[in-house]
Amino acid sequence: MKSDHNSMSAYIDDFSMITIVVNKPFSIIPSLSLVDDKKVLQPLTIDKQEHYHDQVIYKCRTRMPIDLKNQYWVTYYDKRIPLKIGSIVRTAKFDSLYYDESSLGANYTPESTTFKVWSPVAFAMILKYKHQHSNAFIEQKMLRTERGVWQVTLEGDHHLTEYMFAVNVNHEWVDTTDPYSKSVTANGVHSVVIHLPETDPEGWNRSEKKINLRSKTDSIIYEVHVRDITIHTDSGVLNKGKYLGLTEHGTKTSNGYPTGLDYLKSLGITHVQLLPVADFGSVDEKNPNSAYNWGYDPVHFFSPEGSYATNPYDPICRIKELKTMIQTLQQNGLSIILDVVYNHVYKREESSFEKLVPGYYFRYDDGGNPVNGTGVGNDTASERKMMRKFILDALIFWMSEYKVDGFRFDLMGIHDVETMNQAAEKLKSMNPGVFLLGEGWDLNTNLEPERKATLASAKKMPSYSFFNDAFREHVKGSIFPEGQSGFINGNEDERIKHQMIHVMKGYAGHHVTFIKAEQSINYTECHDNHTLYDLLYIRHPFEGDVMRRKRQQLALAFTLFAQGVPFIHSGQECFRTKKGEENSYNLPDTINAIDWNLVESLHQEVDYFRQLIRIRKSQPIFRDNSAELLEWVVPDGGLGFKLHLPSTDIKNGSSYWSKALLLFNQTAKPISIPIEQNRWTIAIEDVKYTNQILNKDLYRLESLSFSLLYSV
Repeated sequence: MKSDHNSMSAYIDDFSMITIVVNKPFSIIPSLSLVDDKKVLQPLTIDKQEHYHDQVIYKCRTRMPIDLKNQYWVTYYDKRIPLKIGSIVRTAKFDSLYYDESSLGANYTPESTTFKVWSPVAFAMILKYKHQHSNAFIEQKMLRTERGVWQVTLEGDHHLTEYMFAVNVNHEWVDTTDPYSKSVTANGVHSVVIHLPETDPEGWNRSEKKINLRSKTDSIIYEVHVRDITIHTDSGVLNKGKYLGLTEHGTKTSNGYPTGLDYLKSLGITHVQLLPVADFGSVDEKNPNSAYNWGYDPVHFFSPEGSYATNPYDPICRIKELKTMIQTLQQNGLSIILDVVYNHVYKREESSFEKLVPGYYFRYDDGGNPVNGTGVGNDTASERKMMRKFILDALIFWMSEYKVDGFRFDLMGIHDVETMNQAAEKLKSMNPGVFLLGEGWDLNTNLEPERKATLASAKKMPSYSFFNDAFREHVKGSIFPEGQSGFINGNEDERIKHQMIHVMKGYAGHHVTFIKAEQSINYTECHDNHTLYDLLYIRHPFEGDVMRRKRQQLALAFTLFAQGVPFIHSGQECFRTKKGEENSYNLPDTINAIDWNLVESLHQEVDYFRQLIRIRKSQPIFRDNSAELLEWVVPDGGLGFKLHLPSTDIKNGSSYWSKALLLFNQTAKPISIPIEQNRWTIAIEDVKYTNQILNKDLYRLESLSFSLLYSV
């Protein structure tokens, strides 16, 4: 650095503290002053000097508090350095002074539209808008309220008006879309004012309040990617890979096997969990077939993704078609869970959050660098009041406007417990049966451990269910091929078998306890990592296909009959493969698409899956919290559980089951099991549905198989 310290930068870190950063210390402490846009000058006093990596940091005090309505410069010698926003936005005082409960975004009426955007650190704000069929933007100055909300009202009907904000922050003008955009143009270039009733499909009742009366343990969740489920060449779907693809009835393969919506209905599942449908950044909406993504790179959190719409250029189309898909699935008895991603943004520097209030919406380390617990470069700060408000506003919007039935929170452990509990309170006031679940992984983010919405906080978050990695690890083993294998792989480690009784009861491992089993999401496969079939292929390369499939069917039986909530990845029932790829988030349709020819060829295995679901749904013993589960001794590498329901009921003249035996054989040999004298009936035996009375004291459990016996 030159002796004149030409590379100096300065930041506002508190209401009376300025941080000056240089490459090497001043040889002589210069006369430092703060000057604002009104030419008011005040001297700065250096409090202390610190070293951070290759930089020298001077902490300076001001005599008068910083007023964020003003622009400031630091002067030294004959230089004038723009004063930028620093960690002041992450102080408790900033949150207290500027938290605002306003209805942000474009608030439309046919007579006028009021635009509101929050940026207490902006020196000026301009609304740039253009009417339909106009290429020129009109500029309108916005006015600042005391708490940092900028607003302006445009008279007249502005439905479908494109707009953006020009914001003057850190001594420069930048353009940004509205973080509260209800719809956007193709690829999210501009925000769009929307009169939402215009987006309603036929029969959409805006005043109808969705109420879910199904308990969590009565639910079976099936995870679906909008594009994957219909894009296959032989899906028989007209609108392949689109929202509308899942609205088509009667779709079939060329051989006549049901696909798409009809297939989902036929399985007996209760909930379709959609991978993210909010606007994401990695697929060109104008040319959607040129790229693929799961959608975990959010840009506009209130607007649907346009690559799944038949016309991404029409801001109404993406909303109407998503609503049509939701409406159709619900009319066919399927509840909808949205996978929501509030823990990070696609590109922090380009996000409207960062442009409007630099440094506020994200977490930083002590050196002022963004932390990266999410692994994608940034972690949002849910504990800050306006980020918390944003998350709550978005959830309420999706539930009220799109009538969804639940939310799955991606990397929920990044968020704080208070935000998640406030969200649950608000959502349950709208729909007492809303299904809330999330990933409670403990990630390395800058938040106190006791505040994280992790598995360890399950007791503090009674409204949430958590993906149970202990269940996954003990049934199938590590998600990594080189890691420990699980029970279905033939691992006879007594510790694995000992823990299986706990995970079958809906407990989580690692000293984590749930309030009740419904907090446990039991799964062995999801969109992440290898499909179970591909992992089994890696772990058992010399086994035949039949053996590997039997192992996978053992995993399905564990998932569907454990206490808690079963979660199935689409295609798991028919041994979905992604051709060995571990992380397919951006790989082509040839890897990710549901292969309907494979589904058709394995229709008997799919029918078996349907039978397991039918039994779970028809028998309260698998869903009732009062059912008692005990280990049943099975010799020679097997595993058994006895379920007992103290109070049985009579319905339509037939008794519900009062007892059930779940028997699992992980070995390649049959096992003979002594069965107590009782009137047992065999319901499932070696991937077949049967209904035979057992009349022997010794039961033969076939190799790599699951048997289900019951008594009324």
